Amino acid sequence: MRHSYAILISLLTISCAGLPYTYSDKICDFPESNPYPGGLINHTLVAKTNISEKDINVEGLKFLSCKENNEIRNVLVPIPLSKKEGDEINILSEGKTVYSVNLQNKFYRESRITIQNQNLVTPPKSMQERISKEYFRGQAAINTFTNFQSLKKNMSLPVDGIISSEFGVRRFINGLPRNRHIGLDIAAAEGTAVYSPSKGKVILTGDFFYKGNVIYLDHGNGLISSFSHLNSISVEQDQIIQAGEILGYVGSTGRVTGPHLHWEVSLMGVPINPEIFLKTNQSM
Repeated sequence: MRHSYAILISLLTISCAGLPYTYSDKICDFPESNPYPGGLINHTLVAKTNISEKDINVEGLKFLSCKENNEIRNVLVPIPLSKKEGDEINILSEGKTVYSVNLQNKFYRESRITIQNQNLVTPPKSMQERISKEYFRGQAAINTFTNFQSLKKNMSLPVDGIISSEFGVRRFINGLPRNRHIGLDIAAAEGTAVYSPSKGKVILTGDFFYKGNVIYLDHGNGLISSFSHLNSISVEQDQIIQAGEILGYVGSTGRVTGPHLHWEVSLMGVPINPEIFLKTNQSM
């Protein structure tokens, strides 16, 4: 069973890596450029001749393109957290570099936590198949691409609380290094309502080993958000959710040290800083 899931995710990765995505809206309402690891690049490409997304390349990185008219096309590039300060990213049109940027520094602090339940730190072998299945289900969800709606740069914080852990934090659990933190943690009391930050469609819900009760929302055009550690879920598979609608309630399910919401935002399968999409008056 595990082998079949490995094949599935390999095919998914191969089919998506470095490919352009286009949506047809004439208004390109993209977030501003935040060219740092875990951020994104927003570049307006102008040419005297008709521009096709097939003529654009970002040296193997995924990108989203929208056509404003025959001469103007916006290119949005989510930047993997694995990139480094100073790395050069080039946007090419018809084989020629039309834009180049060196990634800016972005400070990501360290976080050291202690978890007493050793099964959550080093899961027993009996849980490995479950963890593997849930991982691939999550990967398939964040690589969803639909023309569900226009990509909008404004989102609202999904819960009223205190930011307890930022995106990109370098994590140590019980003294050992772990994967980088790819979401925004918002601490709030158990049972606090969690709201949808933007219109979306429910594409996955479940009770995951690490994430606890989790919801994945498809906001359209490769923009996916997820909400983890919920006490309870108030939505159903394939349900269309409006901005501000209740998704569920803050909990402490999965691998946690206390009640909070873990909010992730991915663009074309690449986790990026959720703060990029927050409304101006909510940015931190």
